[in-house]
Amino acid sequence: MLDVEVPVLVVGGGGCGLAASVFLSDVGVRHLVVERRESTSVLPRAHYLNQRTMEVFRQHGVADDVYGISCPLPNMSEIAWRTSLGGDGPADGRELHRMEAFGGGGTAGPYAAHSTGPSTNLPQHRLEPLLRRHAERRAPGSLLFHHQMEEFTQDEHGVLARVTDRSTGEVGTVRARYLLGADGGRGVGDALGIRMDGAGGGFTIISVHFSADLSRWWSDPVLMTHIFGLDGEVSVLVASGPDWGAASQEWALHFRVPPGTAAGGLDADTITGRVRELLKLPADLGVRIHHVSEYRPEAVVARSFRSGRVFLAGDAAHRQPPAAGGGLNTAIQDVHNLAWKLGAVLEGRAGDALLDSYEAERLPVARRNVGWAMGCLLNYGSLFAALGMAHGKPEATEASIRELLADTPMGETRRSVVREVFGTQRIEYQAHDIELGHHYASGAVVADGTPPPPRDPWGAVHHPTTRPGHRLPHVWLRAGDARRSTHDLVPGDGGFLLLTGPLGEGWAAAAKKAAADHGVAITVVPVGGEPGAAGHRDTEGAWTGVRGVDDDGAVLVRPDQHVAWRSVRGSRRADHELGEALDTVLGRSGAANGGC
Repeated sequence: MLDVEVPVLVVGGGGCGLAASVFLSDVGVRHLVVERRESTSVLPRAHYLNQRTMEVFRQHGVADDVYGISCPLPNMSEIAWRTSLGGDGPADGRELHRMEAFGGGGTAGPYAAHSTGPSTNLPQHRLEPLLRRHAERRAPGSLLFHHQMEEFTQDEHGVLARVTDRSTGEVGTVRARYLLGADGGRGVGDALGIRMDGAGGGFTIISVHFSADLSRWWSDPVLMTHIFGLDGEVSVLVASGPDWGAASQEWALHFRVPPGTAAGGLDADTITGRVRELLKLPADLGVRIHHVSEYRPEAVVARSFRSGRVFLAGDAAHRQPPAAGGGLNTAIQDVHNLAWKLGAVLEGRAGDALLDSYEAERLPVARRNVGWAMGCLLNYGSLFAALGMAHGKPEATEASIRELLADTPMGETRRSVVREVFGTQRIEYQAHDIELGHHYASGAVVADGTPPPPRDPWGAVHHPTTRPGHRLPHVWLRAGDARRSTHDLVPGDGGFLLLTGPLGEGWAAAAKKAAADHGVAITVVPVGGEPGAAGHRDTEGAWTGVRGVDDDGAVLVRPDQHVAWRSVRGSRRADHELGEALDTVLGRSGAANGGC
């Protein structure tokens, strides 16, 4: 019978909970994960991994394994909109628009310059087993699948949870200092009485995971194709691997439940017919259905991410439509923010105020990401209007699209309009700054009074900065013959990084004293520009252009690669100033944390 005591109990073993396990292990926090399912997900639903998530995975030794099986950028650098996939009618299989996406094609420059690696695509049913292997390797015996937390109570000392082994029916208890609800909103938040604000759930999406040879219709650069049928029906087809591009064997098709149809009443034959109908596939093409699921898209955010000793992350804290692909990425970045803070508090290096900073930092990011996803979704109304799609009026829709495709002056005009309107959907597929530019305006940061960089209303143009609260800019540096990113200098074990200039020798002594006084690890890396300089060389001047401090200044970076504090220049009181900054960041100063 289960009867254990651990510092942290993680409820939920999906992408969010498994990532949390990896991060907690790397910062030295013992924990237990309980997951009600027998195994990881069999559904390919969440699939896009943006650059920030891949940076996090790189820090924790997961990125190479993800890149090894995920979709290469050349096979996911475009999004297409078509009238159908197959079909032999005069308006079938016609491309309505195509857009570069995710840092491919002409958008590649900034994406490559600002991050350690590209975005990628790996469906949930392949990502979760990979994360599970990493989690189990780091914490053997700490992942309990087919176990369900039934209830929990908390007091000022910790959490007591009742857990059922669903294989045997045995009930046990877990005592923990803290509980992390990564259960997808299946109970922890409700038990705490935390309300979700927002909208959604007004319609049902069916997701079909199937195998078929679609190579004759598929273009290698395309990851997703939106099907705007002549009958007014809309669906989305996504390549799902395990090979990619036209060689993909598996696919995910998402479509609304037909009006007047009960979602649960769609049997295998009906689903197969629906796949053929929406894509206009020939009757002799083999289609094998793997799984069918349904969900109701929401755009909701919890009012609080913390209640006492319990935290919410991922879908338990925020749920958004699939547009912009931010759901899983936001979840992974949630637990990346929280894991090092739990480690610091549990080891006595930080005060409880550091844990309060989790909500202060991540809740605004969640609201922005959910709002952005809703904006992307609502913008499809403009696309429908440009095509002349009339819901419930297939004859009018077909006539409009035929006029659009006609070789006539009006057809040419309408196609020009469609290109303009469809170009606005770059808010979804070229949202470079939305993915990298989030920052923490309050929390475990020390404001320096400088204004934030401008934000592109289209979410594309990213402005790297070392302003406190922002993600550390990625720059390639040289150490001998090796090339290392500034991100690679931030350890994954919960330690801090202090980047200094070529004249910043005084900061090294200050960091040594601050590390001893606060019980934290601080890696000091001087960055110079001359060959033979100590530390790392900024051979191309990229770091000098974004560092925001003088040659004798310093930038303190948190374990999650966000800037905690900076000093523009050297100081005779360097040890005092750095110590004060750490006191504030670690919640030990007793003063309210400054906003940016």
